[in-house]
Amino acid sequence: MKERLLKVIYYFAEKGKHIGVKREVLRARLFPFYRFACMILYKFGRYLYLYHVELPVTQRCNLRCKNCVFMMPYFEKPRDFQTEDLLKYERKLFETIDAIQIFRILGGEPFLYPNLKPVIEEALNNDKIKTVEIVTNGTIVPPKDLLNTLKNPKLKIQISDYGELSRKRDEIKALCDQEEINCVIRGSDEKNWFDPGDLHFRGRNKQELKKQFANCGEICRNLHDGRLYFCPRAAFGTKLGIPDVESEYVDFTKDKERDQIRKEIYELNQKRYLVACNYCNEGTDEYVPIPVAEQLKNENKGN
Repeated sequence: MKERLLKVIYYFAEKGKHIGVKREVLRARLFPFYRFACMILYKFGRYLYLYHVELPVTQRCNLRCKNCVFMMPYFEKPRDFQTEDLLKYERKLFETIDAIQIFRILGGEPFLYPNLKPVIEEALNNDKIKTVEIVTNGTIVPPKDLLNTLKNPKLKIQISDYGELSRKRDEIKALCDQEEINCVIRGSDEKNWFDPGDLHFRGRNKQELKKQFANCGEICRNLHDGRLYFCPRAAFGTKLGIPDVESEYVDFTKDKERDQIRKEIYELNQKRYLVACNYCNEGTDEYVPIPVAEQLKNENKGN
């Protein structure tokens, strides 16, 4: 039964968008089933499953997207996360769970991170991780010393196509084809942008938050600075003003027993709403389509 459940989740999460289902509708419809499947697997099979986990390695980005879901342009002093810490928290997560379908490494812009290789290899070398993805904005060609690592059949580079802003897109794809590296280009027709709004408090009540949360349907967790958050908005937002609520993340920086961490991850997956939802428009009528990668002041930051 376990394998059947996992196959159903994978089909609808990855294939549903190719049969005409809008991404935001797909997520909202999938989430209740995903949450239920995680409950069945954990309660009756002692199997802790996460479909999708993202690991940001840097807050630095060479684009300044006005509506960046990770809010990169709004970090006054963007920083790289320490490699030793990233590896430590990867290992703790991998030791705790039983399987992760997709482990995604991103930024900011991940190819700005100077020591990416060991972070990638840590995920590739773990049998619990089914797929490793690196998401890039198509502006930086992967360095030569990474190419052998990137050839791993378990890995995929995903280029977010922002048109002229993704100025190295074709060069990256050509290099990947030449080196037999799995690489896909995702255009705006495949992944539209929506406006989550700024970080002001919305004042929604409990019932409104539950409705919003159900319509959001986020199945992607974010391992940010040693904490596993329910969603990237909650993860990055706590650095920019969203209340830091201890019950809404799993803290890998603290010394805890494995069973306790597993229980906390399971409970995170079963949340019905978050405090962070009151600082976001996703799942509401205000979550509307916007131009892809619109730049602040039409300028790039960095090189």
